Order: sequence, then C-alpha cells, then structure tokens
Amino acid sequence: MTHDQRMALIHAELDDELETGQRAVLARHLLAEPQLRVLRDQMRGLCSRLDAVGQVEPPPHLKDSILSRLPPSSASVARTYAKASSFSRWRLAALIAGLVTAGSIVYQTVQGPGPGSRETAGTIVAEAPATVDSVVVDSGPVTGRASLYRDKTGLAVGLGAPAPPGPRAGRSHCRASECRGRTSSWSSWSASTP
Repeated sequence: MTHDQRMALIHAELDDELETGQRAVLARHLLAEPQLRVLRDQMRGLCSRLDAVGQVEPPPHLKDSILSRLPPSSASVARTYAKASSFSRWRLAALIAGLVTAGSIVYQTVQGPGPGSRETAGTIVAEAPATVDSVVVDSGPVTGRASLYRDKTGLAVGLGAPAPPGPRAGRSHCRASECRGRTSSWSSWSASTP
C-alpha cells in the first residue's frame, strides 16, 4: 500500500467515513508502522484544535483589499456567472411553464370533456317563462293566483298567495322572482308536455 493510500485511510477515519474492512486494514498498518501512528495522532490533535476554534468574521476591508488585488480577468468570470445565472432562470421559467401545461392537460383529461363554448353561451341568464293562462282563486279558505307557464322544460304551475298583513299589505299576488325568500308561498311543479 502506498503512502497516499494510507493517508486516504487516515483522512477517512478522521471524517468517520471508514467502512469495516478499511478500518481493519488501517489498524494493521498503524500497528506495523509507529511513524504512521504518530502522524495519525498529530492529525487527530490538529482536527480537535481546529474544531475548538470559534467562527470569526473577517474585517470589512479585507474583502475590498482581496478584490482589488485580483487580476482583471475575474470580471469576465463574474459576467459569465451572471449569464449562466440568467440562463438558469430561463430554464426554471421553462420548467414551470411545462409543469403548468402538463398539469392542465392532466386536469382536462381527468375531468373529461365539458360543454363547448357555443353550448354554454347565454345560459347565465334564465329565460322568463311565458304565461299560458292565469286564474284568480278567491273562493274558499285559500286565495291567490294560479298561473300556467311554459318554459324550456315544459309546462309549470305557479301558485301565488298574498303575504300576511305587514309592510307589504295590500298585495294580492307576486311573481316567482319577486316572492323567493318572502313570507308568501310560491310553489311550482314541472310537467312534461305531451
């Protein structure tokens, strides 16, 4: 085993990176060579002293003095790094755009085809049903208006009853759009046209 190979084993031991087989090889060499053992002990002592040294911030003028002594070619290295950094940003943007596109395709595939844009045009505003006939009911315990409507789904019957006395007193009937959420009752039943 060469001197460099033995030093590599010592460094691996100091870094706690030795495998079991390598540890056995190093132990044999340390027993056979006292000089190697002394060198390993010195390196161990140096590592422990270096670990004991605390972190120290360099003086502020040190950075400026080092940068001023560098040759001018280092500026071109900085420009090259800036170009590489810009290229990395573009690559990241392209990656994000690709992920968004792929995510959209997967989402559309999972959700299945939806209605086309022509099918959904004008569906936000409901068409007002056309009144076919209307009758006022005023005999008996119930009073109000019964109306027969035609809408897209077929025929519908609407019943309107007057509201109880109060701020809206005097009104005898109301439309479906006006009566929702109020105290008067409004019901409709849809029937398919024959």
